Amino acid sequence: MVFATADAAKKYYNSYARHAGFSIRIDSSQESKKTEEKTKYIYVCQRAGVNKKEKVATDGPITEKKIVRERRRDYVERTRCPAWMIVRRTPHGQWEVIHFEKGHNHERVKKFSLTKYLNSHRNIPPEEKEFIRFLHGCNITSTRAFQIMADLYGGIDNCPYTEGDVKNLRVEYRAEYKCKDMKKTLDYFSELQKEDPDFYYSYTLDEEDRVENLFWVDSAARKSYELYGDCISFDATYLTNAYNMPFAPFIGIDRNGITIQLGCGFLRNEKTESYVWLFSEFKNAMGGKDPLNIITDQDLAMKAAIAVVFETSTHRNCRWHIMENARKVLGPFLNGKEELSDDFKDCVSFSFSPAEFESKWQAMLDKHEINGDQRFEHLYEMRKSWVPAYFMQRFFPFFQTTTRSEGFNAVLKRYVNPKNSIYNFVQQYKKIQQRIFSKQDLQEAVTVTKVPHYLTGHPMERQMKEVYTRKLFNVFQQELQLSSSYYVVRVEGDSLLDVVPYKSCPEELYGPRTFRVTAAKSDGLYSCTCCKFQRDGVLCCHILKVFDTLAVREVPERYILPRWSAEILADDGVEVLGESLQAPKISSSGKHIVRYSRICTSFNKIIVPHMGDDEGYSIVSKHVAAMQAELNELRKRKASNVAPGPQSGQVGQSSGGAVPNKSKKPRKKATTEDTNGMDIISENLITYALCN
Repeated sequence: MVFATADAAKKYYNSYARHAGFSIRIDSSQESKKTEEKTKYIYVCQRAGVNKKEKVATDGPITEKKIVRERRRDYVERTRCPAWMIVRRTPHGQWEVIHFEKGHNHERVKKFSLTKYLNSHRNIPPEEKEFIRFLHGCNITSTRAFQIMADLYGGIDNCPYTEGDVKNLRVEYRAEYKCKDMKKTLDYFSELQKEDPDFYYSYTLDEEDRVENLFWVDSAARKSYELYGDCISFDATYLTNAYNMPFAPFIGIDRNGITIQLGCGFLRNEKTESYVWLFSEFKNAMGGKDPLNIITDQDLAMKAAIAVVFETSTHRNCRWHIMENARKVLGPFLNGKEELSDDFKDCVSFSFSPAEFESKWQAMLDKHEINGDQRFEHLYEMRKSWVPAYFMQRFFPFFQTTTRSEGFNAVLKRYVNPKNSIYNFVQQYKKIQQRIFSKQDLQEAVTVTKVPHYLTGHPMERQMKEVYTRKLFNVFQQELQLSSSYYVVRVEGDSLLDVVPYKSCPEELYGPRTFRVTAAKSDGLYSCTCCKFQRDGVLCCHILKVFDTLAVREVPERYILPRWSAEILADDGVEVLGESLQAPKISSSGKHIVRYSRICTSFNKIIVPHMGDDEGYSIVSKHVAAMQAELNELRKRKASNVAPGPQSGQVGQSSGGAVPNKSKKPRKKATTEDTNGMDIISENLITYALCN
């Protein structure tokens, strides 16, 4: 037989070997002395030759290495098998078989499904390696990735490699970024900055020029902060990456009640100076604006840094963390003391003012004779940093704990493997951001296109349906419904009223207690001792009950916060690919969505019918590669025409320029080389194939 290449000869012999039940390897090769090109290959059975004998040391002292039991490893026994095939290069550049020996001197594998475990048959095709790389980038586990590939082959028995091979391949992918991971990350940030001029990132280097702190935020998050910077949650306790750097996300809440990310950071350690740097970079990226309110866990270094950087912010500790720590200390003491436990819970969770808390606390100490108990004194000394009563007048919308940060971390866990590189992490950050945008779009679509089920005939319900986003309207509806649990007792005419429950309000926070509402109907001013409007920006059921009593038909405008408004800036139309859509104007983001949708739809219509055909797939792949090359050239031309940005030393500018704060060397310019390995169109094709 004659083959065009040596690889073709090897592939053919290996295919024959699998059907014959054995594995092959290259025994030796020859090359030309003049051209140094290979001229001859000898392919042999895996059992050709003999096993190497282990050298056993019989002299010298007994060392720890000699007495420690080594890991038991199985091996393939070589039996001097005579089966082989020799190919030689001809003067015409082809490869011909000059010798072939068929016979073996050992038992061969008789069951075909077992041959895939032989060494030469455990190979992963290049295109499937790229697909597994894609799954690796999406944080798909090795077991799940192998199951996907096995399903594509029609079952595990048909898959030509094992789950262990997939695991080893993923180890190789992780190893690719060792020693160059951070450079790839910074280069990636530079590329993002070209696409998004308001993308901001910054980092610091240690004495050995290693990145010790990193912070980045995109333009969408910076714009969101302008609207939703009134309250943020910060928690750095979730995960560390492959370099043991804690991840530190800034979390907010948008008008739909959806958790949003407002920037991310990695820190070498959790010391005060690290947090000072991170908070300073966050503040620089957000135009020097402090968050109005911030909630964190009970970390002292974090608390000190917030006091230094966010001077005007109200800082609050997570009640859940402090209660958990208190439970560890007070648990044995409170065990069996149900009345004390109930009084403690009532004091902390159901006090609506500092004065009420102080009164209940002292009454609890006196009743149970625990004055002077150091455990309770410690909690009392910290009361102004965590007890809800001290934050009733501060805007913490639906925030009592750092639960939103922890919820975001749970989502993050599905996208990010801590063993992966930082480069992989920041790529996943972009996908998480897209997931948030998708949720926001869904909620806005619900607000615009669907009508809620009305619970009452009150005109305020119709009014707020037009004003609030759907999530907030549902909150308002709940309060309006709870108002039916109360009746009103006038204390001083129409200016001072007690809202009394008939029995007990279904809302646990309100319970059986009476709340007092101060009203000035002529001025449109109302306040309640529950302070819900100050905390959440939504009127409470007690004020709504007073509205009903005083025949107030609509909610005054001052009690409708713009941050919960349902107003949406609509995109106008655009002319895309020669087809006019609506009006002649559109925002850049709207144009991106329209064009992306059209291209994906058109591409899917073209390629889906041919994905099962090898020739059709080959044609599509060829044109995708040509398109990618042309687009890369376009990107390079545009990059070469862009004027150079600000030099290092200008961290915090709105342009997003980044510098290493402690570096003694200038940062190298990021390259424009495309490192994704698979363009976005190919990714969409694969995703489409999996989904269908």
